[in-house]
Amino acid sequence: MDEDKTKLDEIQEENEIIEGEEVSAPSETKEEFAQASAFLNLEELIKNHIEAIDKLKDDLKKHREMFEDSFNSNPTYREHVEKVKEANKAKGSVRTEIAKQPSVATLKQKVDDIRFDINEQSKTLSDLLQDYKEQTGATEIEARDGKIYAIVSVSKLVTRSSKG
Repeated sequence: MDEDKTKLDEIQEENEIIEGEEVSAPSETKEEFAQASAFLNLEELIKNHIEAIDKLKDDLKKHREMFEDSFNSNPTYREHVEKVKEANKAKGSVRTEIAKQPSVATLKQKVDDIRFDINEQSKTLSDLLQDYKEQTGATEIEARDGKIYAIVSVSKLVTRSSKG
């Protein structure tokens, strides 16, 4: 019985609260915890969406194959597809011959050069708009012709590697 009383006294001493002392995490820690928690929640939402999109893509592939098989199993459709292939082959042959003409080849090169220039200008514009948005906080810009354009950012996932 004395032994039980001694254990009870020890427990009460351990649980004794000293007045005036408060043990709590600093507000910075609470704020950091809230930010970390919000980040983890965001990361979890992103991962859930990645998995959902992957599943939908798998479903789409399966259903698209079933859809295409519906046509490919029809003999009339297959016959017309073969006719189209032959016509496309003939069209391609004529197109190649026309493209060999010097004036047409020059035009083709000019079209390719202009496309390249547009692509390069667009990349530069994208970088400039990102800088403009970061510096000013603006989400719109007015062109010289008076048109107002919204500045939008596009984010997407590109597979880099997978953990095995």
